[in-house]
Amino acid sequence: MSASGLRRTAPWESAPAVQTAGDHAPGGAEKQRPGAASSLVTALLTGLVAGAVATAMHANIWYLDGWWLPWGLVFSGALLLCASVWCGTATRRVWAAAVPGLVTYVIAWATAYLREGSALVVTTWAEPVGIVGLLWFAVIFVAVMASVIVTGHWLVRSRAR
Repeated sequence: MSASGLRRTAPWESAPAVQTAGDHAPGGAEKQRPGAASSLVTALLTGLVAGAVATAMHANIWYLDGWWLPWGLVFSGALLLCASVWCGTATRRVWAAAVPGLVTYVIAWATAYLREGSALVVTTWAEPVGIVGLLWFAVIFVAVMASVIVTGHWLVRSRAR
């Protein structure tokens, strides 16, 4: 019995719990989205950190008897995807899932084209590192699209509950 005299049920019982003043209400603060400014700051900082690390790591290649495996490209894509989905689900905003990828694109573009002869993002079809550099832009695009789709699907499912 609570102070008001109403019986509270356990979460696994089928009857809904009776709410009293001061009790935690379902759908309360933990269900509310953070503000737009807070979401933007979170998304930008996530993009700066994940984008810088992923762009620095994307060109790691494992060379094997004439074959090459761009493990850095796979790792960087997974890092960007995870960071973007986290950002979208943590802020409960679909657009926030796209921002880290957009920031990463700007970082990759700036490191590839703002300085002549950049060694960080090489974009040429002549060498494996250049092919990986060009593919990095495609991986960023795929990660952004996937994170927006995953976040949108998660938000729809969580709101339906």
